[in-house]
Amino acid sequence: MNTRYNAIVVGKGGYVVNEDVLEISEPSGVSYFEYSHGNIPNNPGVRVKNIALCGLAALEDNPDFPGEKKLADSAVLINKGVINIHFDKIYALYKSRKENPLDTDFDTVRCYAMAAGADSMLINEGTINVYMDNDIEARVSLYGCAMWANARSLMLNKGKINFLGNGSYQSYIRGIGSMDSHLQCINDGEVNVTLDRAYQTRILHTAGSFGSLLNNGKISVDTTGRIMVLGSLMGTRMTNNGEIHIDDRATWLKNIVPYHYQFDPLATAFYEHFPANDLPCSPMVNHGKVSINLYGTEASGKNAVAFGFYLHQVGNNGKFGIHRLENDGEIVINQSGPEKYETAEIGINVQTAENVPTKVQIGRWRTSSKGGFIKYRSAEIDFSQMQLTDFDGNALSKEGIVKQLS
Repeated sequence: MNTRYNAIVVGKGGYVVNEDVLEISEPSGVSYFEYSHGNIPNNPGVRVKNIALCGLAALEDNPDFPGEKKLADSAVLINKGVINIHFDKIYALYKSRKENPLDTDFDTVRCYAMAAGADSMLINEGTINVYMDNDIEARVSLYGCAMWANARSLMLNKGKINFLGNGSYQSYIRGIGSMDSHLQCINDGEVNVTLDRAYQTRILHTAGSFGSLLNNGKISVDTTGRIMVLGSLMGTRMTNNGEIHIDDRATWLKNIVPYHYQFDPLATAFYEHFPANDLPCSPMVNHGKVSINLYGTEASGKNAVAFGFYLHQVGNNGKFGIHRLENDGEIVINQSGPEKYETAEIGINVQTAENVPTKVQIGRWRTSSKGGFIKYRSAEIDFSQMQLTDFDGNALSKEGIVKQLS
């Protein structure tokens, strides 16, 4: 393979296949761009300023904001080579521009290995390495994004994606997905996260509605903070046919970014965080293997948790659908360390004190648990269609499987 030190960038409707090694670290030339975005729910009127590096991308000028770029639509990006993208120099550039190093509230620094706008297709058949080799004490939000495309796009990983390095307590790890709706995000390969620090990690993800998140491969996450391997907002189908392993060195982290939210440590394979909506609830299904280890210490705070599936309802006014969960695979949750926390195969509203009785229906469920594998603070659980068995297919009693937390 040849080595190139600049990004490959196409425009709207562009098509490109990379078969080289893209070594991207210098914030200059076509590898570097700036953009801003608004629509911040808890800070209306604010625009967040971003400086970014890209490896394989579809970009175009933004006519509404001269000097800025935006992701270009209807692109096809295929990586058959290697994309190495680094945070060290772009973070150093960011620091060199700041007169007040504490004024980081509405800034982000981003690295996109592959990125495009709406109605695009991204395929990785090679290797993507996102090096979080920035200052470990960085205060600004750092977004490491392996494959990112906007609404109605397909993203497929058939190769390897690795997140490596220091990270920071303001690092946001994004594997395959984006903030938009109608996304198809598929992992048929490997995704590995090995970072000293992170604030939040999402591997297959959307913050829109509809679409699907599908894991047929292997996902391994070893870091700190809040970890949600398959994560969506509402109306998105989530399925695991492969393997998911999480090692969470649970650390309570103070949020210092005003347009983000304060959360406690969480490790979960499936995550849905939803406000009131009238969308049909798509099922969350595990056919594969999930293993989670939560390492708890005094630094974990009071409310660290680990669950195979976790549901978090926001508010109680408006319409809410019925969330269906199924598991005919395997879920193993372990704890280690001096401090112990709530863990279970299913968690519902455990990290909220609100009375928000989420409606949940449980179908087929296979477990080795002897009891209490569902924990919740507020929920309405329908067991009428539940088929509860052990790993040999023997029917189990439903008595004692639920624990309501005070």
